[in-house]
Amino acid sequence: MNALPPPRKRFGQHFLRDANILRRIVAAAEVTSRDLIVEIGPGRGALTEQLLERAAGVVAFELDRDLASWLDGRFSSRRWRLHSGDVLDADLAACIAQARADFNLPEAPVKVVANLPYNVSTPILEKLLLARQALTDIVVMLQREVAQRLAAAPGGKDYGYFSVIAQAYFEVRRLFDAPPGAFQPPPKVMSSVARLTPRANALAPPDLETSFRRVVGVAFEQRRKMLSGSLTRLGLPRSAVLKALAAADIAPERRPETLPIEAFARLARALAEPPAADELSQGA
Repeated sequence: MNALPPPRKRFGQHFLRDANILRRIVAAAEVTSRDLIVEIGPGRGALTEQLLERAAGVVAFELDRDLASWLDGRFSSRRWRLHSGDVLDADLAACIAQARADFNLPEAPVKVVANLPYNVSTPILEKLLLARQALTDIVVMLQREVAQRLAAAPGGKDYGYFSVIAQAYFEVRRLFDAPPGAFQPPPKVMSSVARLTPRANALAPPDLETSFRRVVGVAFEQRRKMLSGSLTRLGLPRSAVLKALAAADIAPERRPETLPIEAFARLARALAEPPAADELSQGA
């Protein structure tokens, strides 16, 4: 086996080493011998080892090529497949399909269980959201502030675009915290484990997912501004925005941080209705 590579700051590497927290993560994910696990950023393999002891197979993604080589030497004889490279560039559906074929697991539940690299956790979560049809469950370690935003309720300072988009498609729960000392090297922040379970029935209309994301994103670009003003950034005249807000039963003076997800869904539906010709001719 190759020598163990040192942690690399540019990859945001903080290796989870606390045995009790590792056990709690695996327990939270309810890993069984039927499951195919996707692990992103396996690090030095502490979580990988526990996953391999319980799951039917593990497919992992590691950006650090030196560490990937070391990991492959450690786990190559196990039910394990490693993709060396950036998970953000990977075709997750194809990788999962290949692992199913390799391990003869055509019907296995697919769970993501990982200590995500903190510097890219948000884009990774966005990618997982888009791949949710292939996933049964997600249990991940994150910076605590990211987990707080994921699980935030309307009206609080943490509630924003990420809260709405995640909770529209997943049931989100922040489970427990992990102190810096649970990692090597220790991060400068507290960490939290969150669980995201795909909703059987999304709170946002599936046929309007792209416009739903756009509406929520534009609304939170100026989170303290009234929706009647901020939504004109969608390229619509103010009259069309006011009509859509009325159709969605939302007062024009409301601010995005106060809206529940269902209200954003109604708004996306109302805004999807083409404006009348006379509205298009009016200025904002």
